[in-house]
Amino acid sequence: METRLVLPAVAVAVAIAALWWTLLTRIDREERFLDQTTRQHTAAMAQLVEEQAIATFRRLDDLLIDVASHVEKDIPLLIPTRRSFEEGLAASIRIYDANGWLSMGLGRTTTRNPVLEWEEFARHKSNAHRKGAQKGFVIGLPFVSPGTMDVFIPVSRRLEGTDGVFRGVAVIDVPAEIFARFYGRLDLPRDSSVAIARADGPLLARQALQDQVFGRSFRSSGLWPEAGSGTVQHHRVVSPVDGVERIYAFRASADYPLMTVVGESVETVFGAWRQNRFVSIVWAAATTAVILLFTTAFLVELQRRRHGDRALRIRNRAMEWSGDGILIADATRPGVPVVYTNPAFARLMGIAPGAADGRATRDVLGSLMEDEEGLCPLCDGAEGAGDTRAEFIRPGAVGRGTPEVWLELRASPVRGPDGRLVSVIATVRDITEHKTAQAALAEARREADRANIGKSKFLAAASHDLRQPVQSLMLLMEALSTRATDPAMRKILTTMDRALGALKMLLDGLLDVSRLEAGAVEPKRMVFPVTELLDRVAANSRSVAVRKGLLLHIMPCGAHVDSDPMLLGRILQNFVENALRYTNRGRILVGCRRRGAVLRIEVWDTGIGIPTDRQEDIFHEFVQVGNASRDRDQGLGLGLAVVRRLAGMLDHPVSLRSEPGRGSVFRVEVPLADPPAAAATLPEDFPVTARMRAGARVLVVEDDPIVREGLCAMIRQWGHEVFPAASFGEAVEALRRHPDPDVIVADYRLGEGHTGTETIREVRRRSKRPIPGILVTGDTAPERLAEAEAGKFSILHKPVLADDLRRAIALALAPAALAPPAPRELVD
Repeated sequence: METRLVLPAVAVAVAIAALWWTLLTRIDREERFLDQTTRQHTAAMAQLVEEQAIATFRRLDDLLIDVASHVEKDIPLLIPTRRSFEEGLAASIRIYDANGWLSMGLGRTTTRNPVLEWEEFARHKSNAHRKGAQKGFVIGLPFVSPGTMDVFIPVSRRLEGTDGVFRGVAVIDVPAEIFARFYGRLDLPRDSSVAIARADGPLLARQALQDQVFGRSFRSSGLWPEAGSGTVQHHRVVSPVDGVERIYAFRASADYPLMTVVGESVETVFGAWRQNRFVSIVWAAATTAVILLFTTAFLVELQRRRHGDRALRIRNRAMEWSGDGILIADATRPGVPVVYTNPAFARLMGIAPGAADGRATRDVLGSLMEDEEGLCPLCDGAEGAGDTRAEFIRPGAVGRGTPEVWLELRASPVRGPDGRLVSVIATVRDITEHKTAQAALAEARREADRANIGKSKFLAAASHDLRQPVQSLMLLMEALSTRATDPAMRKILTTMDRALGALKMLLDGLLDVSRLEAGAVEPKRMVFPVTELLDRVAANSRSVAVRKGLLLHIMPCGAHVDSDPMLLGRILQNFVENALRYTNRGRILVGCRRRGAVLRIEVWDTGIGIPTDRQEDIFHEFVQVGNASRDRDQGLGLGLAVVRRLAGMLDHPVSLRSEPGRGSVFRVEVPLADPPAAAATLPEDFPVTARMRAGARVLVVEDDPIVREGLCAMIRQWGHEVFPAASFGEAVEALRRHPDPDVIVADYRLGEGHTGTETIREVRRRSKRPIPGILVTGDTAPERLAEAEAGKFSILHKPVLADDLRRAIALALAPAALAPPAPRELVD
């Protein structure tokens, strides 16, 4: 809590404490006053009751003394006795002689316990009662007369002669009712209690429940004062007779062995006070709660307002120092006048500070914008107005060389709880740098597009121009190898073949990486059997494994997967080639494992292995393990880099586990798929008919004379008749001069702006039949693959191996029912 709120809180706390202190003090004072008043009243009443009891017992004592004197003088009992009976003071008078025999009885017949009567007679006879202020006067234990069930209190006195000799006992039975009647006439509160008792504890008389409590002793309760002290003691206890809590006054008589007890009910005395106390406490609690509630609400509201004022000051300060211009207009007034603008707004708009205040929003903003349609609803305070954004140029100052500034305006409506437009807030921001950066970015993007187009053109040109001479060398070497019989010459040709193979591998790897980097390869997923890939890998790699003395074992697998067969095949082929390259002895195993919804294709080898710290590096370009001398027979370090890119493109996880000296395991995970409907395909070892092996007419269209000569020489060696053509026109002319060809082998790029695709289509059109076509090109652009698929002919990428070309011609000559779909390759 803030320091400024402490003083009000302390003041409220002091006020509440004073309220409660006053209330509790008053309640305590009232309680003590009532207690003191009750004690005084009970003491006064106890004195009054004592005086009545003493007066009664004194008359009885006088009567007994009179009886004793009459007995001594043998004078009959006349007037005093008669008056006592008439007033009800005595119910009966009995006189016992010295031997304990009843010698005279007057009044009502009462029956007392003989044992008690005899014990008391014996005590008189032994002169044991000659003690105390009233010598010889004895108050006996109360008893109930069986006939009337009335309670009587016996009082007695010793009878002596003039010579002091014991002559008997005089006994008067006093009705306890005379005391109860007197107590009933006292003006006592409800549930009060009045009683007299002997000094030694037995109860003599009570205003109520007389027949239940007479004779009971209460001296053991610890409340009894000393007899004959004439003092008063007060106690607040629960009555053992009726269970009512009272404030008692105990008064010990100094004249007779009596104890007067007067008590007033605590509930009667304090009932109204307790009710008033409860009401007062409830009132004080409610008042305190209300005070606390209002105080808390006041403090919360004060705190909220202070926080709001502080937030408002911070907001105003932030708006003042904001780099963006801010305008606030009142939409409830005509013309939507501006009520606030910060310094940045004046600076950005090129006006004096405060110059816009009070002016119409349309006049301030509309004059700077070419198109006011979007802003007009807000400027006019229209209820349907919405957010508006606009960009405009603030002209530079003439003669000062100030450049133009691009500004962005954002205006929004502010609505009240009922949805009505109450104000308009607009921000103006300098976006000159953003516009400049945007223009630079657009120019950079155009430059990148031009560079990308140039790169694509370069790749296309490189694919064609670099592959052309390599293709020529390979074709000529193939033709020369069939004629060379000299061992030295064949050795030279073998060396040339290795050199051309390394050159082809380098060219394929570089072009593969370039095309993948350029995004020129797009996957075409389909469902196909894995056995096709495994068979292709076996056919391409078994001869290399045999030459190195390795065992290549490929486990059969009947699963179908969802992937691009060409790209996945390239991944698997690179794995196997890598294993063959770095395994000198042992074996290579290719197998598949099902793992839930994926198929894990693994290639195991017993090669040199890869250290753990190099297992990530080998998937980068030109990184090799165990080839410090850069032996080109072991590749260039591009195969696994191609694998990494192809696997990322297909979303097929690739992993590696290897141990140096023991071998490696490369694996790729491919989604499993349900097998499609069965279709007839051409097996790898399909039977080649005599016409497919030799004697077919082949139209070769190639604009490069060296490559054309090599192709024709190689195809003639296979026993086919060849019709060479250097251009589109020569191919049409050859069709006119020769019979229709069985197969067309055409280069893509021909002279005079024609292509091999056009040539194949024209030959088909003129011959009026779908002659099989093979497109041989160095262009690896995806468009070539699309053209081949659309034209339903095969495509081979230069440099082409002799076996691949021979197989392609054989496939083209195969029956239509067995012909496979046109192949799609990355590079070959």
